Amino acid sequence: MATRTNVQTQKPQVAPGFFSQVAIPKWRIWMLLIGNMGIVLLIVVRLVDLQVLRHDELKAQARTLIDRQITLPSQRGTIKDRSDNVLSMDVDRESLWIVPSLISAEDAPKLALTLSALTGADTEDLLAAMTDTEHYWLRVARWLEPEIAQRIVELEEPGLKLHYEPRRVYPQRDYAAQVIGAVNYNGDGISGVESFYNTQLKGITGTLTAEFDSRQNPIAIAPQQTLPARNGMNLTLTLDPFVQDLAESQLRQAVEQHRADGGTVIIIEPKSGAIRGMASWPLFDPNRYDDYPEEIYNRNPAISGVYEPGSTFKIITVAAGLQSRAFTAETLVNDTGSIFRYNEALSNYNGAGHGMINVDRVIYYSSNVGALQLNELTGAEQFYKIVRKFGFGAPTGVDLGGEESGIVNLPGSPNYTDITLLTNAYGQGISVTPLQLVRAVAAIANDGLMMTPYIVEQHCEEGTCTVTKPKAAGQVVERGVAWTIRRMLVNAANSYAPVVWASQTGSYADQWLVPGYQVGAKTGTASIPLPGGGYDPSFTIGSVVGLAPAEDSRYAVLVKIDRPKDDIWGVQTAIPVFYNIMDQLMRHERIPPDPALFSPGQQ
Repeated sequence: MATRTNVQTQKPQVAPGFFSQVAIPKWRIWMLLIGNMGIVLLIVVRLVDLQVLRHDELKAQARTLIDRQITLPSQRGTIKDRSDNVLSMDVDRESLWIVPSLISAEDAPKLALTLSALTGADTEDLLAAMTDTEHYWLRVARWLEPEIAQRIVELEEPGLKLHYEPRRVYPQRDYAAQVIGAVNYNGDGISGVESFYNTQLKGITGTLTAEFDSRQNPIAIAPQQTLPARNGMNLTLTLDPFVQDLAESQLRQAVEQHRADGGTVIIIEPKSGAIRGMASWPLFDPNRYDDYPEEIYNRNPAISGVYEPGSTFKIITVAAGLQSRAFTAETLVNDTGSIFRYNEALSNYNGAGHGMINVDRVIYYSSNVGALQLNELTGAEQFYKIVRKFGFGAPTGVDLGGEESGIVNLPGSPNYTDITLLTNAYGQGISVTPLQLVRAVAAIANDGLMMTPYIVEQHCEEGTCTVTKPKAAGQVVERGVAWTIRRMLVNAANSYAPVVWASQTGSYADQWLVPGYQVGAKTGTASIPLPGGGYDPSFTIGSVVGLAPAEDSRYAVLVKIDRPKDDIWGVQTAIPVFYNIMDQLMRHERIPPDPALFSPGQQ
């Protein structure tokens, strides 16, 4: 019989107090449960607030941080002379930008010192930029030299960004500076061609719209939208490099030799109005225009330097009388040297008279008394009619910034008196610009047809070039009148030959201002008005305006020298400059000498 064994099940031994340690009261469990549910509820509420209630607001903020639109600069157009020499152009240089959010506060002071040493920027300004909290990007240095930009790259600082931007440079420095003008640091033209054609030269900027990461770099895989920039128009000027250099070198020499305050030379084509040379002194370097006074870089004396033309204006006086048939070339007037009108004594420059003289001799002797008598014959109505037709008192319309109109006191205006008509006859009490005067003489050279002066010969945009068409401003006098005046100017020019050829005797050079060529010219000594009234007794403006050759004229030229210290009348200063320019222009254009000017033994 089998024996049945009773097996007693034993409970595991548990240390005393175990359940008392792990047992959690129900109230505490409920508390934990309620607390967790509260946290979950807060999270849900917060999620609803962020993802539902403030969804649009936060999305916009996120897009503001991520989505960026960067302006893509356009290339400013190039300016060249008519021989394709570059006068003004854009050159890309790297500029330094700072991303403040990527620069730690601990590194900022040391980095600011380093960058200051490299770029020359102020340390405090750099530090302020690095700690700026309102901007993503801040530009702190522009147009770095390549070696400086490379040293900044080697710093390997993520908060420093280098970006190319165009800088305006002028390879010829002060060459034709007043004509070309300058561009300020905002990329806008402030004078000359740069100002007048600023919109066309600037072009149109483009944009890059993209998503950016925290380091402000475009995210390559994100969608991008680019609107390309449109580069500016390229301009070719009418300036001839030989003619421009001739004008500048002759002007510089005269100003320095005679210690003058300044001067202007303009050389224009009568048949087209194209300006082949335009120089004024003092010059400036547009690469660093802000090193000069504003009145130097911001104005072109050739179109804004208003002055009383003096005896050169007798050309207009004669033109008005001949055109209106008030007198003929053979009309005689009595030059007594001094004459009384309206209780005032009006006289020639030296007080000397020449007796009974015709109109040609009025020009030849530059008689003030003769000129005012011619104006009395013409009368105010006809005189000022021709003055206005020649364009005095109004802009010429030249495509240059800052042109002045001059001052013409017409009958009935507040500053007009009975004596105004008489003093205007010899260029006092009336103000003109150099360009206005040389354009008027160019009209005489062009058989009375006046052209609108211009400086841009051709403009090119996106591969398409357009040549400027000369524009007539009107027939100011008849062809016969213009021819008669040209003959008078040739006679007057030859009277100035001794000034140039004083050291030579016994040759045809004693009789012709420019040997071998019929050159027409008229000098003028312009008085300088004083602010309180009257004229400066110590200084004058000497000028010459003329044309060559007399028939089928190729050039009209004006030379104006301001306040020469060793020549009170200015003629000794201006005439040699005019001669040198005309002589070299005839040679440059290979114009054959006029055989009629040589005696048989001299041919």
